[in-house]
Amino acid sequence: MIDDLTAMRRALRLAHDALGKTAPNPAVGCVIVRYGEVIAEAATGKGGRPHAEEAALALLGGRAEGATIFVTLEPCAHVSARGPACADGIAQSGAARCVVACGDPDPRTAGGGLARLRDAGISVDAGLCKTEALELNAGFFRRLATGKPIASVSSDLTGFDAEFRLGAGESFEQAMDRMGREGLTRVRVRPGSPLEEALRSRGLLD
Repeated sequence: MIDDLTAMRRALRLAHDALGKTAPNPAVGCVIVRYGEVIAEAATGKGGRPHAEEAALALLGGRAEGATIFVTLEPCAHVSARGPACADGIAQSGAARCVVACGDPDPRTAGGGLARLRDAGISVDAGLCKTEALELNAGFFRRLATGKPIASVSSDLTGFDAEFRLGAGESFEQAMDRMGREGLTRVRVRPGSPLEEALRSRGLLD
């Protein structure tokens, strides 16, 4: 039997493993549980599609009668050219309950996903492992709020969308803006490099 905390931590691990591969979308994990057993799970796909909820439900033919769906970020509420709204998929799945770690500040969702689930009669619990979920997608939230990705020093590219790149004739600030427009959320700076010193002196490193 799996409890709520264990299920959400499992979803967070799935999301963490996808970090750096899902830009321009956040890395999300989804675990579906029925009668205390995991019946499906998935993370956001490469390049941001399919979303974790869409992929997990697809393993069940779109149906999750009576199940609890654990997801690390509020299910999206908007339909795009790249795919359906996850809130609609969950609402139509027959799930009884949805546990969400943190809300999605994207104005196209921003509470709308949770409202859609409640309107469909699904019990919604929010906030389990919220701190961990916010930390996981800090780069995504930063880009939404400022238009810029997080830039961090690391010897390992794992978990980063790309290397920091300074284009010809660009200032460091312009490069951050450009990478944000490209959909990057977390960019790596090599330790001990001239870039590290320059970015640090400008207060652009996290």
